Amino acid sequence: MKKTIFLFLILFLFFVAVGIYFLDKDPFLCPIEYAKDILIRSDAYGEGLFAASRRGNRLHNGIDLLAEIGSPVLASRSGIVIAVTNSPGMGNYVILCHTRNITTIYGHLNAIYVVKGGFVRQGQVIASVGKTGNANARGILPHLHFEVRKSGIPQDPLEYLP
Repeated sequence: MKKTIFLFLILFLFFVAVGIYFLDKDPFLCPIEYAKDILIRSDAYGEGLFAASRRGNRLHNGIDLLAEIGSPVLASRSGIVIAVTNSPGMGNYVILCHTRNITTIYGHLNAIYVVKGGFVRQGQVIASVGKTGNANARGILPHLHFEVRKSGIPQDPLEYLP
C-alpha cells in the first residue's frame, strides 16, 4: 500500500512539473521580437495587414511581420507541430496546433528547426525569417507571414498579440 501511494505521489509530482514547464506564460507571444511596436510590412506589393486585398479577388489571411532575413521566429504558444512543408505561395512554412481549436501558421521561412509531430514551448525558436514562396519577388520586403485560425477560420492576429 505504501509503495503504491509513494509511486502515485512521484508520478503526480512529475506530471505537475512537466505541466508547469510547458505552461504558456502569456496568452500569445509575438513570433518576432521587436524592441518596441510590431512592424507590419508595407511596400510596392501592398499592405501586410489582415484582410488586405490580394490578387485574384482574395483577402490576406494573416499579417506580415517585417523582419530581417535570418531573424528568429518564435512559437506564439505551446503546441504540436502538425505540418512542416512548402507551397508556391507560402514558401517554407510551419503549422502549430494549440488548445481550444487554435492553429498558428508561420510562412516564408528560410530555415525550419522543428519536425512534424514535435512539441514546442511558447517562445521556442522554431524557424528563421526568409523570402520564400511569393515573398521572393524583388520589391517585397523580408517578413514573416503569421496567421491565427480558430476552428479553421482565419482570425486577425493583432487581436491575439500583446
